[in-house]
Amino acid sequence: MIGALLAAIGFNLWQLFPETTGGAMAGGDSLLHLLLTKSAVEAIRDGRDVTDHWHTLSLGFPVFHHYQHLPHIASALLHLVTFEAFAIIDIIRWITYLILSLFPLSIFWSLRSFSFDRITCAMGAILASLIGNDFQLWGGFGYINYTLDGWGLYTQLWGMVLLPIALALGFRTIRSNQGYFRTTLFLSATLMSHLVYGYMAFLTLGFLAFVPVSEIVLARSQIRVIWNHLKRLALLLVLVLSVTVYFIVPFAIDHEHFGGIEQADRLVQDSYGHMVILENLVRGDLFDLDRFPSFSILVFAGIGTCIFFFRDVRYVVPLAVFSIWLLLFFGRSTWGSSIDLLPLSQDVHMHRFIGGVHLGGIFLAAIALAVPWRWAISKANLACVVGVLALTLLVLSPLYIERKTFLSDKTEVQNESQMALDRERKDVDEIVKTLRELPPGRVYAGMTDEAPTPGADDRWGQGYRIGNFIMAELLASAGLDVFSSSLHDYSLSSSPENSFNENRPEQYNLFNVRYVVVPKNAQMPIFMKPLKIVGRHQIYQVETTGYFDLVGSRLSFAGTKEEFLSNANYWLTSELPRAKLHPRISINGSPKHQDTDSLADTVLLIPTASEHQPLDSLDDLNSYVAQTSTNQSRGLIISEDVGPDSYATVVDVTRESILMLKTTFHPNWRIVVNGSEKNPVMLMPGFMGVQLPPGEHVVKMEYQSRNLRKILLCLGFLSLVSVAILERRGLYIIDRMKSWIITRISKPRLGNQTRRRRRTRR
Repeated sequence: MIGALLAAIGFNLWQLFPETTGGAMAGGDSLLHLLLTKSAVEAIRDGRDVTDHWHTLSLGFPVFHHYQHLPHIASALLHLVTFEAFAIIDIIRWITYLILSLFPLSIFWSLRSFSFDRITCAMGAILASLIGNDFQLWGGFGYINYTLDGWGLYTQLWGMVLLPIALALGFRTIRSNQGYFRTTLFLSATLMSHLVYGYMAFLTLGFLAFVPVSEIVLARSQIRVIWNHLKRLALLLVLVLSVTVYFIVPFAIDHEHFGGIEQADRLVQDSYGHMVILENLVRGDLFDLDRFPSFSILVFAGIGTCIFFFRDVRYVVPLAVFSIWLLLFFGRSTWGSSIDLLPLSQDVHMHRFIGGVHLGGIFLAAIALAVPWRWAISKANLACVVGVLALTLLVLSPLYIERKTFLSDKTEVQNESQMALDRERKDVDEIVKTLRELPPGRVYAGMTDEAPTPGADDRWGQGYRIGNFIMAELLASAGLDVFSSSLHDYSLSSSPENSFNENRPEQYNLFNVRYVVVPKNAQMPIFMKPLKIVGRHQIYQVETTGYFDLVGSRLSFAGTKEEFLSNANYWLTSELPRAKLHPRISINGSPKHQDTDSLADTVLLIPTASEHQPLDSLDDLNSYVAQTSTNQSRGLIISEDVGPDSYATVVDVTRESILMLKTTFHPNWRIVVNGSEKNPVMLMPGFMGVQLPPGEHVVKMEYQSRNLRKILLCLGFLSLVSVAILERRGLYIIDRMKSWIITRISKPRLGNQTRRRRRTRR
C-alpha cells in the first residue's frame, strides 16, 4: 500500500518537474502571487509589518490587510533564511512543484484518519492528482489551476493540500475531545492560506458533527453525543478565531473598503445552478473534461458502495462531504435567498465550492476502487489479484495517459514561449532600464483583462505578447508600477480602472499613466511624445502632474459600495475628470471623520435621502462642469518622492484646493501637512486627498498598520501557545493550581489555630 502512495507521488514528481525549470516569468494569478511575495520580502527587510503593508499593484492597495497571506509570508521567509540564494520565482516554483506532488500524501493521511483501511487510503493516493477539469471557470483540483503557466492559484494550492488534513483532524477532535492544538493549527493555516477553503472546512465539520458515533446507540444518547460534538466544534471555532484575530478584526472593521466581492462576476459569486452542474456531472465533465470518464464512473460507484455500507459510520463521511458540497455548489442560482442562511454566504465566491465536490469525489472513487482489491486479497488467490490489477490498470490508464499528455503539451508550449522571450530578453531589459531611469509614473502596455461590456473594443494588451507572455505582465514582473486591473480587483478604484479610455489625455493624468509601451508600428494619439524605439517596441511619454494633483469640487457622493462602483464609472465618462472636479466619497458612513453634508452646495450623484438636488444624468454632470469650472490655476506640484509605503510632496497652492494622491484610499493612511497630522478625505474614483489652504506646504502621506493589529497578532500567538501548553500539561497545571488554592486557604486557618494555642498556654 505504501508502494501505491510512493508511485502516485513519483508520477507527480516526474511529470511536474518541468515546473521547476520554466524560466523567470509568471503570468496571471502567478504574477500576482510573485509580486505579493516580493513585497513581503521587502517588508521584512525594511522592518515593516509583513502582514499589513502597502502594495502598488492596481493603483495601490494593502492586499494582506484583506487577503490570505500565509503562503506569501512563508515563501518570503524561506527566501530570506536561505540567504537569498534562490530567486523568489524559483522558490515559488519549487514550493508549487513539491506541494502539488505531495497532494496524494494528504489524501492518504486524511482517509487513514477517517479510519479507512490501508487499501482505500492507497487508492485515494493513486486517484488524488487525476482530476481532469482544466476549465478556467470551474476551478477545483486540476493541475492547470496551480501551475505557474496555468491559472496560478498559489494560495488555493496550499488550501487544497491542507483542507483534507484539517477536516480529518477536526473530525477526530469533535468526536474524541482530544488533539485541539494540532486541529487549531491546521484549521488556522487552512484559513490563512485560502479564506474560502477555511470557510469550507468549518462548514463541513458543522455537518459532520451530526454523523452518528454508531448505529446501535439509542436516540437519546445520540442527541447528547451530537450536542457534545457541536460544543467541541464551537470551541474549535473560538480557538481558530483567537489565533487569526489579527486578520479577522481589521478585515471586518475595514470591509467597506474591500471591493473584491462586489466586483466579482455573478457566475463566480452565485455559481452555475443545478441544471448546469448536474448535466456536467452526468456527462463526466466535473471530473473528466474531454476524456473517457473513468473518474466519474468510480465516483458513482463510490456513491453506491457508501449507500450499501451505510450502517458503517465511516462510509457516511465521504458521502456527506460530496453531497453537501454538490448541493452548495449549485449556489444562489438554485437556492436563491435561502442560501443566505449560511453564515457569511454573501461574501463567498460560490464557484470555489467545486473544491468540496472534488474532495468528496476523490474519497468516493477511492472507496469504489478499493472494493475489488479487498475481495482479491481476502481470497488469497494470485489469479484474483492479477485480475483486479488488470481491471485497475484498465480503469486508470486513460486518466494517467491524459494527465501525462496534458503536462507534456503544456511543457512544450512553455518551452516555446521561453525561447521567444530569450530572443527578446535584451529588448525587454532595455525597456525596463529606460523606464526606471525616468521620473516615477505608471506604465501602460494595454489592458489585459476582458472588456468591461459586451461588444466593447478588444483589449489589445491581451494580444501584445512575447511568445505566450503578455507584455504588460513582463513589465510588472520586473517591478514597474504597471497600470493594469488584471492583477486584482480588491480595491474600490479597480472598477473605474477597467473603464480607462486610452484616447482621453485627462485620464492618463488622472491615473498618472506617464509611459506607454506599444508595438512600434502602432498608431498612437497625438498627445503622446515618442521617447525611444527598442527592437519591435516603442516607448511613449504622456504629460502628467505625477502621483499628486490639486483638485476641487463641491460635489459629494454618499451610498453603498455597489452604488459607488456604478457611479465611479459614470463619473469617469463625464467631463468632471477633465475639469479636475472630484466628489468626496462616503461609503456607508466611512470614512467617519469626513462630513459630506457640511458642504453648502453639495450635489449628490445619485438620489438619496437629502435636501440637495441630485445630478442623475450625464447631461446634468456636464452642465455642472460648464457652470463651475474655471481656468484659474490651483497651484503647482514642486516635487514628489515615492517610497514603498509613502508618498511625499512639496506643493504651492494658489487657492483653496484638495491635494489628491492618485492611489487607493484606505483608513490606515496617515497624512502630515507641515508637521501636523490631518484627516484624509476619499475622492472619486476612490483616491486619497487632503484639504489645503493657499500657500506652500510639505506633505507626507504614509500607510501605517494599526497598533491594534500588532496587539492582536501577539494575542493570537499566545492563544496558540496556550492551547499547546494546556493540552500537554493541562491536568498537571490544574492539579498545581488546586494545591496552591488549598494551601492559601488553609494557611490562615493554621495561623489562627497556632495563636489560640499560645493564648491557652498563657
